[in-house]
Amino acid sequence: MAAELDRLAREREEACEAALSTMQLEAAGQLLRELRTYLSRQQDHRWIKGPVDKAIGLRRLEGGVDELDCPSVEFVSESRLEFTIRLEPRPPAWRIRQFRFHLYPPRHRDIGTLRIHLNPQRWHDSLRVPRCHFHVARGRESGKAHIPFPVMNPLLMLHLICEVIEPDFAD
Repeated sequence: MAAELDRLAREREEACEAALSTMQLEAAGQLLRELRTYLSRQQDHRWIKGPVDKAIGLRRLEGGVDELDCPSVEFVSESRLEFTIRLEPRPPAWRIRQFRFHLYPPRHRDIGTLRIHLNPQRWHDSLRVPRCHFHVARGRESGKAHIPFPVMNPLLMLHLICEVIEPDFAD
């Protein structure tokens, strides 16, 4: 049984890696522009508060890794979103290495946080923690369960959070 579980976990990890290999970017700035444009449209529709043109920053980290960082975007519902996305150069393109999306619904909700994570390859045990997973927590504590989540382009992830998940949480 243990061997079968290991095989299934490895297959899930291989599928995750295959999905990531299809998400190649010309440059880290390309994803930055796409995410800023998307958030600006959300603001135009009056679903997001305040200026979002500088909500996401780009910085170079050690080892040539670039990180897109959005410390906070507030929805009109009072929900709040934070996210970081790390990209690494894999010539001839850039590749998504890790991301963390944290959605904090309004305080009156029973759910305190929804977190969606893609862990770097070397930081996880594929049998216990799927590389891409989500957590749901009550209150402000951290959810312990690592529920498998499909790997997808961060722009699509942002769309699902803004137009599907957040409206459901905010009701």
